[in-house]
Amino acid sequence: MSRYVTLPKGVTEDTFTKAIQEYRTLLGEERVRIDQASLQSYMRITFSEGDGLHRPSAVMYPKSVKEVQAVVGIANKYKTPLWTVCNGENEGYGSSSPATPGQIVLDLKNMNKVIEVDQELGYCLLEPGVTYAELDQHLKKNKINLWLDVPSSSANVSVIGNTIERGCGYTPYSEHFLFSCGMEVVLADGSSLRTGMGGIPNSTSWQVFKWGYGPYVDGLFSQGNNGIVTKLGTWLMHPPPPGGYMPFCIKFPKVDMLGSIMKPLMLLRQTNIIPNACTLTSAAWEGDGTNGNKAGQAAWNLYGAVYGTPEQVALNWSYVSGAFKDGFGDKIRILTEKEAKDDPVFEYRKQLMMGVVSRQETALDKLRARGGFMRFSPTAAGRPGECDQQVKVATQILRKHGFDYISELIVGWRDVRHNIDLFFERSRPEMVRKAYACYNELVDAFIRNGWGINRANVAFMDKVADAQGASTLRMNRTIKKVLDPNNILSPGKSGISQG
Repeated sequence: MSRYVTLPKGVTEDTFTKAIQEYRTLLGEERVRIDQASLQSYMRITFSEGDGLHRPSAVMYPKSVKEVQAVVGIANKYKTPLWTVCNGENEGYGSSSPATPGQIVLDLKNMNKVIEVDQELGYCLLEPGVTYAELDQHLKKNKINLWLDVPSSSANVSVIGNTIERGCGYTPYSEHFLFSCGMEVVLADGSSLRTGMGGIPNSTSWQVFKWGYGPYVDGLFSQGNNGIVTKLGTWLMHPPPPGGYMPFCIKFPKVDMLGSIMKPLMLLRQTNIIPNACTLTSAAWEGDGTNGNKAGQAAWNLYGAVYGTPEQVALNWSYVSGAFKDGFGDKIRILTEKEAKDDPVFEYRKQLMMGVVSRQETALDKLRARGGFMRFSPTAAGRPGECDQQVKVATQILRKHGFDYISELIVGWRDVRHNIDLFFERSRPEMVRKAYACYNELVDAFIRNGWGINRANVAFMDKVADAQGASTLRMNRTIKKVLDPNNILSPGKSGISQG
């Protein structure tokens, strides 16, 4: 019987033992763990597949770039693949589970230095273990008056991890990868690369000019497996002056109003009258995770904000409120802080839209804690008809398989991220099968309609990648073979591998 929980594909137990010995010589026994208890949190699977398909063989905790480089050298020597995570708070998309069994989880949580924050130009340079809560604490401790942009479940989420997965938040800086600037990456050969202007000795513009000189390569390390990001710059927002922030909520009573909502909303977004990524939450997202009709419950809840000087806020609010009053009259309820009073949901959204780190547990957080949770994340063009049709298709498929439609639509400048949460009981095999069939049909239906998927859990990465077409697959595999000939960096991530 093997002393290991599992082994990497094609690696014998003797070879793996030699690799673990070298890793422990480098990092020490406490930072190279192979026991079941230490691996347990990295086997916490919430998606609809069996545990054995994504079981890691070990977990390692480097503390420096030099250690990461040395780890990569050993991985090449023994062909032991490394699945890189930053804390593993990847809710709805697989947590820390590797795409294939036997990979060694490389957890970068101990690389958690806030290297620099520049208040004048509004940027920071971080290591991958820094969470939103830790960056927030750093800003407060040093009296740095800059706003973060945070995802909804933000406190223990790695800033770098969320950014390179192309996550988003709710302020005007919502597109996290767009607002990143300059990476340091350890490549599969152990060398270190600084992107953008980072290759210039003593560069003064690494975190302020994204593009550098020549081809822009940062995207190769976003939702990919061509390198290990060990530093990242990201831009932070200077807050508006006092009186320059006004959150609001508009409640719409009928589901079929979505198309009519999107028409004025996209114009307000594209003109930056509403500058932040506002959200439309469904009744089930807002409540207890069910679609039951409750007295006074809205079908859609639009959360947004206007920012600027007090004069700009007043003027832009007149445009926002006027647009929806003209379109809907007395059929809708418009709430500002005055009308919302002590509503905890309004307060939660108000805080998100000014970049406050969330520690509030919502009704949906309690459902996620039950075990079975997947997020389906298609993108819609911000056209009224397309958004409306996506909701209809998704609702029909979900109901067919016995699930509620629970969604948050995050409205960008021209796109809408259509996040749909799927909850089930992992302890019941029939529910796991139902959830798999439902998610699988959602992927098929959305791809068939030309609706791309922007993020997927590890059970469906290959399927979503295949939908991108043969040319994209061929290009990704070609780049992978050149940069990572031994296929040691997160094989299978985003459907990219050498077989």
